[in-house]
Amino acid sequence: MGVILHAVQKLLNTSRLEAVQYISEPDQGQLLHSWYARLIKTGFSGKLLVMYVHEPSLLTVICKGKTIGKTWDEFVNRLPALLRKIGFSEHLIQSEMSFMNNYIVAKTSSKAILGHMNDMIVMLEYQCKRYPSYESISEDELENNMTQYLYGTRNKGLHYITSVGYWKDFLEDR
Repeated sequence: MGVILHAVQKLLNTSRLEAVQYISEPDQGQLLHSWYARLIKTGFSGKLLVMYVHEPSLLTVICKGKTIGKTWDEFVNRLPALLRKIGFSEHLIQSEMSFMNNYIVAKTSSKAILGHMNDMIVMLEYQCKRYPSYESISEDELENNMTQYLYGTRNKGLHYITSVGYWKDFLEDR
């Protein structure tokens, strides 16, 4: 089936896409089914980034560009390296990437994810402004910083976690 991209309205507008209210279950064995996408201002005129955030882990992939269509291939190319960094096996990476052949754009539905993304945007926009030019922005560095983004959970006994912690716990329990 592919993945679900929940895009915020501004990104839908720049991508010239229409979103539908779409709810689906992941394919058998699929872990990275639902992603949220949003634009990030870089401080450089006319230059933006697209931030893809996995629901619920908040794993974040950053791509240079203004639209989903023009950043999708970069997203698919960047994701395996990030998954390796956080401890996914090659077999699991290949399995997840087999689902990344297409996407469906859907309306946003999680206020919690949108709230976390708002907090993340503040940090990312600040970091982008510290680079001397748009071309020098390191997507790897921004992604690495986001793997350490601490967010609150509703789990009793575990009040805060990072995306790396989320996947470490998840993969250990498998």
